[in-house]
Amino acid sequence: MSQSPQNPRRALTQDEVFVLEQIQDMYGPQNTEDKVFFSDRNEAVLLVADRNGVQGMMAVLTNLAAWYADGTIPSVQELRDKWLTAG
Repeated sequence: MSQSPQNPRRALTQDEVFVLEQIQDMYGPQNTEDKVFFSDRNEAVLLVADRNGVQGMMAVLTNLAAWYADGTIPSVQELRDKWLTAG
């Protein structure tokens, strides 16, 4: 999905950046902020690629960040093991 006037690019929130950093640590630095796109609901989304460039999952950074911030995802370990692991 490309950016459009209806989906203008915005800066990621601090919490979304935190989730992106976890993805980069797990899957590699090729998962950059410029690869993030925004849904019609203004959610930050990333098609996560492994170190070989293979896309294995879609991460909605906005939702993951909100769930981590409000305690629905109670720890970084759970975020990484349960929510950011493809498969």
